[in-house]
Amino acid sequence: MKIVSQGCTLDCFDACRLKVHVENNKVIKIEGDKEHPFTKGFICNKGRAHLDRLNHPDRIYNPLLKIDGKWEEITFDKAIEIMAEKLNFYRDKYSSQSVMYYEQYGNGGLLKSIGDIFFNFYGGVSKQKGGPCWSAGIKAQTYDFGDVRGHSLEDMKNSKNIFIWGKNPAYTTIHTMQILQNAKLNGCKVIVIDPIKTSTANIADYYIQINPGTDGALAMAMAKIIIKDNLCDEDYIDSYVIGYEEYKNYLDTLELDYLSKECGIELDTIKELVKLYVQKYSSIWLGYGMQKYRNGGNTIRAIDALGAITGQIGYSGGGINYANKVYPSILNTDPYCSYIYAQNREFYVHKLSEFIDNSTKCTVNNGDNVALKMAVIVKSNLLNQLPNLNKLESSFDKIEFKVCFDMFMTDTASRCDLFIPCSTTLESEDLLYSSMCNPYITYNEKAVEPMSKLMDEYYFFRELAKVMKINNYPQVSKKEYLSKVIEPLKVVDKSINLDKIKNGYITIHKSIPWEDKKFETTSGKFELYSSKVKSLGITPIPTYIEPKKIRKGEFRLITTHHRETLFSQHYMDKKGISKAYINENMAIIRKIADNEIVSLQSENGKINVQIVIDNNVKDNIVQMHVGWWKKHGNPNFITSSNVSDLGGQVTYNETFVDIIKQN
Repeated sequence: MKIVSQGCTLDCFDACRLKVHVENNKVIKIEGDKEHPFTKGFICNKGRAHLDRLNHPDRIYNPLLKIDGKWEEITFDKAIEIMAEKLNFYRDKYSSQSVMYYEQYGNGGLLKSIGDIFFNFYGGVSKQKGGPCWSAGIKAQTYDFGDVRGHSLEDMKNSKNIFIWGKNPAYTTIHTMQILQNAKLNGCKVIVIDPIKTSTANIADYYIQINPGTDGALAMAMAKIIIKDNLCDEDYIDSYVIGYEEYKNYLDTLELDYLSKECGIELDTIKELVKLYVQKYSSIWLGYGMQKYRNGGNTIRAIDALGAITGQIGYSGGGINYANKVYPSILNTDPYCSYIYAQNREFYVHKLSEFIDNSTKCTVNNGDNVALKMAVIVKSNLLNQLPNLNKLESSFDKIEFKVCFDMFMTDTASRCDLFIPCSTTLESEDLLYSSMCNPYITYNEKAVEPMSKLMDEYYFFRELAKVMKINNYPQVSKKEYLSKVIEPLKVVDKSINLDKIKNGYITIHKSIPWEDKKFETTSGKFELYSSKVKSLGITPIPTYIEPKKIRKGEFRLITTHHRETLFSQHYMDKKGISKAYINENMAIIRKIADNEIVSLQSENGKINVQIVIDNNVKDNIVQMHVGWWKKHGNPNFITSSNVSDLGGQVTYNETFVDIIKQN
């Protein structure tokens, strides 16, 4: 038996370091690396499920071509021949931008995104910007701080009080949950703010059930009280903050009673939150649900402002922690400079349907109006995860030729014309890092061989480039490619190489970001007033934008992550119908019984669900978990495809539904 080192490539905060046990080219067991400073030996069921997916009976191992509506098995050589012919034809007739390349978060391995590099060398394509996950908050913190950095989890133990705001670590980041529990033993108070009483809220000292989409109102109410009661850190503001007076003047235009009513929290409770937060040093840890509203970017900026005006940024135990982008700006993720060959056009994710509809109407290359003829989908089940799927399915079908790389016949793959089976993380040599929490970089050893070498996207696109005679494409080994990627790390440690990453525990993360108070903004200070935001035609200070209001008889649909799945990977084998959660009060008013089958209907469509009565859910809310497939009743067939104020964020939580009894 041999044991190889891997990291979990799921789109997760923790990116756990794994020990993979292999015998006779078969993976026997996956466990956490007990020596790893972050993972510490324990992982979740989602990580263990890599083994289930590796050997799943429905996994596809050979390329498939759809002929007359039916899938027929073909060879990898034939698949490459078909792709080469299509890509050459569409580029020559319509331009390379007639091809859409779409990837998202299905696998965090760096080389799993080699398609992005390939299509740069191809000449550039149509690519998305914005996103379904965290983009509003990333933009907000970039405007405020100049970059997005987080404290180490261990530093949480140094906090007087810990605010878990719109985040459910019990389900989404188990190592954060462990540190939280340890911090409580050290005397830290834990405050959870969330419209859903989550499993994390159950361990909190204080639980605040806020109205959905009004987190900015709460942050601004707290800021007004902090200023009124002279609880600001004036020295910190004078030295390190720009825009305080402008923000203070704006807050003066807002009444506390209005903000209190907006967020649904009594004024006395807000004052108690202020007392807890101004005890230095207290930290805030943000989730990604609160910015999936039209005010998402301003919400994050308003919470960032709390740290700035109280002088709690750049100190142990403090900080506003949203993400932790340690490596993207340091690693050379495009070591062969593919970008110089690319002329890409971009579209916002929330406008994907409109982009396809408008582009497929074009018949010739006419400046910016390039016809869209082909789509290549990698690392994404977009016809499961994106909103308003009835409309998106209809638009997607208009694209002449569609290719999907996946392990399984997903909802997206089933509507494509060519299916390319891909390797799992266990069959791939790669490099992994998280930009959310875990600050360690991981080298993924290949545990077992895939059925075909060309199932690995790195080798598939390398061979495709060779067949297409794409000049300057790097026909090199993975090790040579990855060695160039990590070359910039030698500035920190001259001895760093792939073997050192593989055999050791490497991080360049500083556990307390902004400790020198040198922010990466234009001014070098924390920017409450951002000239970059102003240049977008948006108010340069954080402002409160009301979320869309519920009309009488409606429910707001909020989609969250379940403990057992990330997106759609782990719901494939679920039996029966999807579940939706409402509280007992709402069930009585609507005369709905527990486990009753009902329809949820929005302006975009209708799905059938099984109602589960759960008093952890606030009034006028329907909660569902993301990941259900079309066969179950996927909530994204009823979600709305609108956009946040910053970052092109899809605003899933601005969806309103009616509950319709079936008998």
